[in-house]
Amino acid sequence: MDPLINGKSYDWSSIDFHMTNMNNVQIQEVDYGDEQGLDPVYGKGGRIRGYGTGNQKNTFKITLLREDYDEMCRVIKSSGCKHFYGYMIPKVTVSYADEGAKTSTDVITQIVFNKRDFKGAQGDTSLKVTIEGMAIGGISTNGLEA
Repeated sequence: MDPLINGKSYDWSSIDFHMTNMNNVQIQEVDYGDEQGLDPVYGKGGRIRGYGTGNQKNTFKITLLREDYDEMCRVIKSSGCKHFYGYMIPKVTVSYADEGAKTSTDVITQIVFNKRDFKGAQGDTSLKVTIEGMAIGGISTNGLEA
């Protein structure tokens, strides 16, 4: 395990985020994860004797300002895609690094979206859009696949 540099842990300023073809889009939040279905296999006496694996699930969610969402839509339309949910982002990289520390990189591939949330309320100083989907190609962390 790499030691902390001067006691500093990763924070939002440690993240470098890049979406293929979306160079002018900045995000406010990123949330991604994966899971592997796992079911026990039982034997005599109701005891677990092993397990079977089920389907894998890869989730991806970003929150961005409405201005950045509009830029994202502009890029999608300029690609010839007519539907937001029909567009696939080939790759997203999320790198974590602090000065003097080793860089950690997660790669999320083939992302398609299936949910958008828009919100505005009295007193808001900015408008945000949350977009959710799945990573069909999977998620790797520092080259390690799930």
